Amino acid sequence: MKQRLLLAILLIAPIFLSAQTIGIVGPAANGWPNETNPTPDIMLTDNGDGTHSINALTLTTGPAKFRENQMWTTSYGGDNFPNGSITNNDIPVQAGIYDIVLDLNTNTYTFTDVSTFTDIELSGSALTSSVMMSTIDGVNYELSVTEFMAGDIVFQEVGTSNTYGTAAFPTGTATAGGAAIPVNYGFYKVNFNLNTLDYSFVIPDVGIVGPAVNGWPDDNNPTPDVLMFTTDGDIYSLSAQPLNDGQLKFRQDLNWNVNWGGDSFPFGTFTGNDINVTAGLYEISFFRASGSYTFTSLSTADVSFTNFRIYPNPTKNTWYFENQGNPIKQISIYNAFGKLVEEVTANSIKAEVNGNTLSSGLYIAKVKLTNGEQTTVKIIKQ
Repeated sequence: MKQRLLLAILLIAPIFLSAQTIGIVGPAANGWPNETNPTPDIMLTDNGDGTHSINALTLTTGPAKFRENQMWTTSYGGDNFPNGSITNNDIPVQAGIYDIVLDLNTNTYTFTDVSTFTDIELSGSALTSSVMMSTIDGVNYELSVTEFMAGDIVFQEVGTSNTYGTAAFPTGTATAGGAAIPVNYGFYKVNFNLNTLDYSFVIPDVGIVGPAVNGWPDDNNPTPDVLMFTTDGDIYSLSAQPLNDGQLKFRQDLNWNVNWGGDSFPFGTFTGNDINVTAGLYEISFFRASGSYTFTSLSTADVSFTNFRIYPNPTKNTWYFENQGNPIKQISIYNAFGKLVEEVTANSIKAEVNGNTLSSGLYIAKVKLTNGEQTTVKIIKQ
C-alpha cells in the first residue's frame, strides 16, 4: 500500500512542479506592483512546451519584466530589446504592438512588432536637435518636459518629409505641410494627436509640499501643494510665503512622478532628500535649468513690495508702476548721473510715468509707498 501511495505522489508531483503562470509587468505594461495594485501582471499563455506567449499586446515605452505566479520569487528580465537572453535587469521596451514569446528552454525572449506605429519627432530651430515623441496607441503622442529655445518647430514623421504645423502657439490644429510653429523660450510638455492634428505646449506646474507648508499628501488631501508662479517653466517663484519648521519638497504637476529636494537651507542644489526648513516668511525661487533653489527671508519692506511690478521695462514711451495691496505715494526718476528728471505723485496702487521726453538709456526709479516703505529699481528707456 505504501509503495502505491509513493508511486502516486511521484506521478502527481511533476504536474504541480510544472504548474506555473507567467505574466509581464512594469511601466511598459500596467505598471509595477504596489499596495494599491499588487498584481498588475498581464498573463501569458502556457503553451505546454516550455514557452509562454501573448499576441498583439500594446506596450508603451518603459521597463518590463516577466514573473511567475504574480510574485517576485522567480522573474525574468533582459538587457536588450526587442529580443535577447534572460538576465536580472529590466527589459527596455519601446512603444508598439507585439507578439511576445518567453522561451524557458533557451532562456530567451522575443517581442515581434505586429503593428508599427508612425514615429513622430519634433524638429526645428527651437531645439538643438530633433527629439522623438512617445506613444502608446499610434494616435496620441507626448513629449516629457523639454527645454525649447525661441524659434520654430514642426511635427515630422521620422524618415519622411511629411511635416505638420501652423502659425499658432501654444495650442492649435496643425495642417500637413503647414507653417512652422513659433515657440517661445521655455520648458514644455508637448502633446500631439496624429488623427486630429491638435497639439499643445504646456508649462508644467511646480509646487511646494510637506509639513513646512500644508503637510504631505494623504487620502484626505492628495494635493496640498502650494503652486509657484512661472512664465517659462524654468524659473518658478513664490512671494511672501509663510513656512513652518519642518520638511518640504518641490514636485511637478501635483504628483510624485517628478520631484526635487535638497540637503541644505536656505539655498542649495537638488537632491532626493527632504529640505529641512526654518520657520519664517520667504521669497522662494526654483531654478529648473540650474538644478537649484533659494529661500530668501523677507523684511517688512520686502513684504510691502511683494506684489510690486513695472511694465513694460524696457519701454519706448510709458512705464506702469503697480503695487497691489500697498498704494504708491510717489515715484522719482533719476538719470545715470543722479539728477532728478521726472517725479509723479500717485497715492494709488497703479501709477503711470511718461518717458517720452527722456533720452534712451538707464534710469533709477525711487518708489515710495503710503505706508512709508520705499525701494529703488532700474528702468530702461529704449
